[in-house]
Amino acid sequence: MGKLTSLIKASMTEGMQIFIIGKKKNGKKSNPAFPIIIAVFVAIAAWGYANMFLDSLAEVGAGFVVLTLFALIISLMTIVEGVYKSSSLLFNCKDDDLMLSLPVKKSTVLFIRLFKFYLFELLYNSLLLIPTMIAYAMRVEIGPTFFVASAAAVILLPVVPIVIGCIIGGITAGFSARFKMKNLVQIITTTVFLIFILVVLSKLESIMGAIAENATSINEVITKLYYPVGAYISMVTDFNVWTLILYIAIHLALFGTLVAVLGKVYYKINSRVKTVKNHAKNLVYKVKKKSVMSAIIAKEMRRFIDSPVFVVNAGFGLVLFVIGCYLVSFNVDSAAGLMNTYGVKFEFDLPEILKNNAPAILFGLIVMGSMMSSITCSIISLEGKSYNILKAIPVKPEKILLGKVMTAVIIMLPFMLAGDLIMFLRFDFSILQMLLILLASFILPMVAEIFGIIFNLKYPKMNGESDAEVVKQSTSSFVATFFGMGVTAAAVYGLVQLLSSGVSLDLVLAGGVGVFALVLLALVIYLKKAGTKKFLEIEA
Repeated sequence: MGKLTSLIKASMTEGMQIFIIGKKKNGKKSNPAFPIIIAVFVAIAAWGYANMFLDSLAEVGAGFVVLTLFALIISLMTIVEGVYKSSSLLFNCKDDDLMLSLPVKKSTVLFIRLFKFYLFELLYNSLLLIPTMIAYAMRVEIGPTFFVASAAAVILLPVVPIVIGCIIGGITAGFSARFKMKNLVQIITTTVFLIFILVVLSKLESIMGAIAENATSINEVITKLYYPVGAYISMVTDFNVWTLILYIAIHLALFGTLVAVLGKVYYKINSRVKTVKNHAKNLVYKVKKKSVMSAIIAKEMRRFIDSPVFVVNAGFGLVLFVIGCYLVSFNVDSAAGLMNTYGVKFEFDLPEILKNNAPAILFGLIVMGSMMSSITCSIISLEGKSYNILKAIPVKPEKILLGKVMTAVIIMLPFMLAGDLIMFLRFDFSILQMLLILLASFILPMVAEIFGIIFNLKYPKMNGESDAEVVKQSTSSFVATFFGMGVTAAAVYGLVQLLSSGVSLDLVLAGGVGVFALVLLALVIYLKKAGTKKFLEIEA
């Protein structure tokens, strides 16, 4: 027990800098104030959305549906994260040589990694779940048992999604390890699964309808669909101590079973993932002379492709952007019908609104797609121990930083242009509007990626145990994600206010592009001066 406690403590200390004030090597204290402020903002936003739904649902005695929706959405998010994070969080970790050589059971090492994964999901899920539960408690008459059930739900809801995500992630890692191009196969299989999830979500209305035909109540429908949420709602509406005991026992048993099952195949999969086969025979290598910028971009592109979790994390938001453009263009009626099913009634002709304001809507989607797909927020941290080598090469730091930014923009541009093309073909855009949109499709990714690299320079994590930890569990990625949410919300709010006040659409677009162009200019100047200083101060 002592060894396990010590290992858990060391693992948490290594990976939880985002939540603590620690000492840096130069003696200065890290300041988590900004992440804390963003976390508070997200919690307040969740509380506000919960109250918005409760306004109509609580009056008809269906307030618990709010708890259902939030719990389901959070569970789905955890499953998706588990699929693409588990492959690098569990397998091929940087500390494998150390951890696997320790005089402890191999199942103990696996348990520590799974527990760390669980703890992060618990912290993130709590930001949305707890405010929702507080909003419900303030609007609906409850008893002491509500807090008992809610505490159990907050603690245990991440378990099943983690189990599902890790199983799929393990299968994906094991399957891809059989191929020469392991990373490419893993990226493709993970992407196919995520697309499958999106397809299921798009058919959620018909799925719910089919289940509802054989159910006698909403609670029975939810229980049939997803037991953890259904059991929680059952305890909220009609508490039973045996339901609570069974709820706890099932989740603990599932987590224990996951550790046991993965323990049987974990090291076999891990050894396959680490195996590098050399198929080269009598090859003649030709070295082509490249410019400094071309060499930096090529190096960053290789690093990007070599990390499946990096690719999926960045690509998922970009794929969602293209899907969003498609849905807005060709599936508006279905989207409106789905919203109406869940109680959101439109008092206006949604297709007509989209038709008349398509350029502004596309601009908003570009802001969202760019700001929510930050690639550079972890691009410095991924250098790891090789960062000192990067600092030593005879190239100006500002050029290295710009090369990293340009690599991210090159990755994003095809998706941006694909979304633009879909909207251009579906709606009537003037020449000026198309030019402004295309300009925005270049400026916004530049703005997002420079912000991302600034955040990573401010909050570097050079000792991550895996790419998943760096990409998803670092301060810089946390800050970039919620900063992107804030910028997106502000931009959409500004667009709505300007258009509703009678400002012409062309002027709104020109003003939006102009504002972000000025921001880009300021960021480039800042990156050349302050960015260079931060770049040289970081030590690996």
